[in-house]
Amino acid sequence: MKFIKEHDIERFYTMKDCIEDMKEGFRLYNNKKTYSPVRTILHHAELNSNTLFMPSYIEDLEYETVKVVSVFPNNSGTSLPSLQGIILLTETRNGEHVAIIEASGLTVMRTGAAAGVATQYLAKEDASCLSILGCGAQARGQLKAMLEVRPIKEIFLWNRTKEKAIAFKEEIERFQEWTGKIVVCEDANEAASKADILVLSTKSEESLFDGDVLKPGVHINAIGAYRPDMKEFGADTLRKADQVWVDTLEGVQHESGDLIQPVNASLWSWDQLTGEIAELVTGLKQGRQSPEEITLYKSVGVSYMDTIAAAKVYEQMLKRG
Repeated sequence: MKFIKEHDIERFYTMKDCIEDMKEGFRLYNNKKTYSPVRTILHHAELNSNTLFMPSYIEDLEYETVKVVSVFPNNSGTSLPSLQGIILLTETRNGEHVAIIEASGLTVMRTGAAAGVATQYLAKEDASCLSILGCGAQARGQLKAMLEVRPIKEIFLWNRTKEKAIAFKEEIERFQEWTGKIVVCEDANEAASKADILVLSTKSEESLFDGDVLKPGVHINAIGAYRPDMKEFGADTLRKADQVWVDTLEGVQHESGDLIQPVNASLWSWDQLTGEIAELVTGLKQGRQSPEEITLYKSVGVSYMDTIAAAKVYEQMLKRG
């Protein structure tokens, strides 16, 4: 059995690779070649923390995985990261456990890559202003994916703890490829109002911004909230959105407070959902129809994304010896 560390993955597996692999994953899902039970979440209320257990099998690849991720935000500022994960990769020809993979960075990358796919299909081609609300671990993957798929020239950051946004700004400024403008905003509405692409990557339980501040033509990637009691946007944003897409209907109906809460309050209905991103990738449905449309992608994560990323990483490492 191989043990694959994050620094091994970072040496050769790029965001561009991962975006293409997520497209393949979406196609396999749409062809009913993936099997991903809704994950089990253990909630540690006293710490406002969670441990997630996510199994998945992809028939055509002949691999399955179980991922365990712990999300402990109180670790911020300590020697331990707030997001920690591990993947057990098993080949399904004879059931051999072939690798244990450090999964924190890979989780961030595949979440970013999936949003990158959504952005490729839904954001305006000339979208150049990126706003990120929430500057934690997932924001890194979102930023790299957005830089990969759109010509970003301006970045606006907001975080409840301003110091975290400032630290992220300084981190971005160290990117050799970045020469654009970065602004740390005092107010979430200010950041949201600037966006051509708006990323929401928090564990908020309240709407982060007023839907009325959104510009025509904005595309929203809402990837942070993953429990029914969490939400990053409100019914006002849903009312303004011309298209609402999700990673999987089953997942959001179980876990997305952003959508479940408005449905329960009769402010929105599942019938208003445009579709799953896999339907865009396979051409079954069409995305943005005009530059003025507001589009929204809501993701709670789905485990077949981990399986395809882990399998591709493992196979690349075997090829490289």
